[in-house]
Amino acid sequence: MSDFRPATGKQRVRRRWSFANCVFDEASWSLSVNGQRVAVETKPLELLRALLADAGNLVTKDELLDRIWPNVTVVEASLPTAVHKLRLALNDESGAAAIIETVPRAGYRLAVPVHVEEAGPTLFRSATSATDFVREAALADALQSRSKRPGHLLSLSTGLVLIALVGGFAFGPPNYLHATKVNPITIQRQAQDALRRLDVRAIEGMLAAGWKPNKPLDDEGNGAINYVLNQCEWDHGHNGEQILLMVRTLTDSGAAIDHRNVWGDTPYSIAKANRYCGPDHPVTNYLRMLCTEGKVPLGDRCLASYELARRSRRA
Repeated sequence: MSDFRPATGKQRVRRRWSFANCVFDEASWSLSVNGQRVAVETKPLELLRALLADAGNLVTKDELLDRIWPNVTVVEASLPTAVHKLRLALNDESGAAAIIETVPRAGYRLAVPVHVEEAGPTLFRSATSATDFVREAALADALQSRSKRPGHLLSLSTGLVLIALVGGFAFGPPNYLHATKVNPITIQRQAQDALRRLDVRAIEGMLAAGWKPNKPLDDEGNGAINYVLNQCEWDHGHNGEQILLMVRTLTDSGAAIDHRNVWGDTPYSIAKANRYCGPDHPVTNYLRMLCTEGKVPLGDRCLASYELARRSRRA
C-alpha cells in the first residue's frame, strides 16, 4: 500500500515499468504498446500502477478499490470496468497468455515479468533537476549582476560562490540545497516557463528544491494550478492528459484547490468554465472529485466567490 500512495514533492519517485511488449511511464503518465502510445483513462492507468507495484502477487479487490478510489464509495462494476478498459489497451483480451490474471472472487494479478527503472527528483534530465534548477537560477542572478558592473567582471566573492556551486553539484547534491539563496523573482520566472511548457519533471525538481506552488505567479493572485489551467484557453489543441498530470503533481505536493485569486476564482471554477477547460475536461473532473470526495471535502470553498473578492479589493 505505501508503495502506491502519492508521495510529496521531496519524496516523489517516478518509475518506468516494462512488461510484455508494454511500457508504462509514470513521469509522463503514459502507456505504450508495441512502441505506440495508447490513450487510456486515468482509473485504468491507476489500476495498472497498482498491479505493477505488486507484480506477481494477488492484489485483492478491496485493496484495489482502496488504492484507486480512496475514501470514495463506487458501484460494484467500477473495478471490472477499469480492468476491461486496461485489458483492451494492453491487447490482453485473447486469454491465451494473459497479462492480467483474474483470481476468481479474490482479485487480480499481473502475470508477466516486470522490469522497473526508478528516478528520484535529483535524477531528472540535467536542465530540470532540483540541483540544476538551483544552480541555474544562482548562475542567472550572478550573470545579471555581472552585466551591471563596469568591465563585466565578476567579484571575487561571486566567483567563489559560483565555483562552490558548480563544484558541489558536480559531486552530488549538497546538504545546504534548501539554504541556497536564489532571487525569488528568478524562481517564479522559472516556474512560469515550466508550467507553460507543462514540463512536469522541471516542476518536480523545483518542488524538491523548496519552491512553493501556492505563491502567486502574477498580480492577479493566481497560483500554479490556475497558471496551468490557462493552457486550456491559450492552446485549444492542448494535451489534456498532460494538464491533468501537472495538476495532480501540484496537488500531491500541497497546492491549494480552494485558493481564490483577486477576482474570486478558484481552480475548479476556472477549469469548468467553457472559456477554459470546460465541465467535461479530465482536469475538471479531477478537481471536482477532490472538492467533493476528498479526505476532507471542501464543498463551497471550491467555488468562486466574487462578492468576497469585491469586498477584499475595496478594503
